[in-house]
Amino acid sequence: MITGRFLTAANIVSIARVPLAVAACFFLWNEHTGYTLLFVVLAILSDAVDGKLARITGTVSDWGKILDPLADKIAFAVFAVTMLLLHLMPLWVFVVLAARDILIVAGGLLFYRKKKPPSSNIWGKLATMFLSFYMLRQAVFPQFQFPGNEWFLQTDGLGLLSITLVVLSFVTYVVAAIRQGGEAGEA
Repeated sequence: MITGRFLTAANIVSIARVPLAVAACFFLWNEHTGYTLLFVVLAILSDAVDGKLARITGTVSDWGKILDPLADKIAFAVFAVTMLLLHLMPLWVFVVLAARDILIVAGGLLFYRKKKPPSSNIWGKLATMFLSFYMLRQAVFPQFQFPGNEWFLQTDGLGLLSITLVVLSFVTYVVAAIRQGGEAGEA
């Protein structure tokens, strides 16, 4: 059962990340680099602020633990699709991101029926941070553009580090979920 208030300042900040990402996509699509940068930075800042705001105001809740990562996933998905369509992200990076997020959402739905999903960890936070930097850099100062079939394999060190952290965060999430499931069975 989900506990805590839904409508809190922290949850509103989390939810705001989605329209901020949509606005960033609009400006990216229309080649307005300055506005793209502004809205991506605001979305990143919203992710940095929501949890701290919840702790400061004493409104940490199950809703926040669901809304924050859900807003992240939606914002990343919308922005990644736009980048993919504009040939600013290699297809394989997009596939890794999409697969991880689909698997985490599916796992979260399974946990919802049995037990609360594991909390985010340092690897997930690092993956989000570096992926944000990679996507922002590619949107504003693309190191590679990926026309035609060439764009399948190319990326740079920041892209590779970001994807490595994404995979590592997924593995640690699965390990935590398995451990938590084992503890639930023992209880």
